[in-house]
Amino acid sequence: MGWEYTLKVDRKFVAVLFLVALALGGGFSLAYWSLMAKLNALRDEYANVSAQLESLQTLIEQLRYGQKLNLTAVQIYNMTRNSVILVVAGSKSGSGFVYKVGAEGKGYMVTNYHVVEGSESNVKVTFFIDGKPVQFDAAVKGKDVYSDIAVLEVQSIPREAKPLLVGDSTKLLVGEPVYAIGNPFGLEGSMTAGIVSQLGRVLRLSELGVPEPWGSYSIVDIIQFDAAVNPGNSGGPLLNSLGQVVGVTFAIETTEEVKAFIGIGYAIPSIIMRRVAEAIIENGTYAHPYMGVVCDPNYVGGVLISDVTKHSPADRAGLKVGDIIVKVDNRMVYRFEDMVIYLERYKSPGDTITLEVKRGSETLTILLTLEKRPV
Repeated sequence: MGWEYTLKVDRKFVAVLFLVALALGGGFSLAYWSLMAKLNALRDEYANVSAQLESLQTLIEQLRYGQKLNLTAVQIYNMTRNSVILVVAGSKSGSGFVYKVGAEGKGYMVTNYHVVEGSESNVKVTFFIDGKPVQFDAAVKGKDVYSDIAVLEVQSIPREAKPLLVGDSTKLLVGEPVYAIGNPFGLEGSMTAGIVSQLGRVLRLSELGVPEPWGSYSIVDIIQFDAAVNPGNSGGPLLNSLGQVVGVTFAIETTEEVKAFIGIGYAIPSIIMRRVAEAIIENGTYAHPYMGVVCDPNYVGGVLISDVTKHSPADRAGLKVGDIIVKVDNRMVYRFEDMVIYLERYKSPGDTITLEVKRGSETLTILLTLEKRPV
């Protein structure tokens, strides 16, 4: 016997379900559009708050910088004077400062390469401990002509001569007060004060009297300041208002008529000094990054390549004369100085950098592996 199934549809029930679904659908739709409207409002509010936060952060930075506790010149001098030295190398003299102290009081002092150049085997350093001179023989641990930095080593230095604190030169601002301590004309322990006049200067070594092949390169990221310095200040520290080393004094502008200070002094920034000094202490030498390009120093809007050295990293990477580098590692570069400062601050031989290059109407991405600068 078979079973027969029949389905009775309750039309009223279906109609009720339809009306409920329609109501729910309308409710969900209204909720959806309400939520979207609120979300858009929140997005607008977020953008507004973000913009306000950026402005507030800038204001906080300005207030923090303007209101931070600065030391007086007297405090800075008394805090650092025992660590600033007189360097005598043969017939030349200059300044220096204690950078690091090793085991059993071994001291490492930073000075300029040009202070000890040619007299590396006859170097003496004098500390002035509370005004009393104490002299030691010093060995040249290492030197680097391209940054004009040398590191001296003394087996045991006075315990009062502490390493000076090293600040971050990349945080310097034009107009910020700075202090120079050194031995101008042999007048030991002289202090002068001024301000940062400009940042990021570039000087060719040939302009400083350095012969080829070294003279074809430049010292970059230089701090220009107006604290009075003279012959004998070379190698001494340039200090910020917290008594931190932000630079190493190495040159002044002069004229044919006036061979002394005329208001423009130069210092090697601490970010480069620290890299060079640490490498010299560890390895006895420092290797600068090298691309193998000659660039137009007057071009603005990128780095215009005017020559590519054969068999150099740039040549192997495929760079050509007329190429314009506009980005290095996703950083915009507007002039030649921007690129070389970035490389000197942060890159080393063996590092690979990413270049965005304009070649005619094309935009290329080129990978280039840096090498050690040839002598």
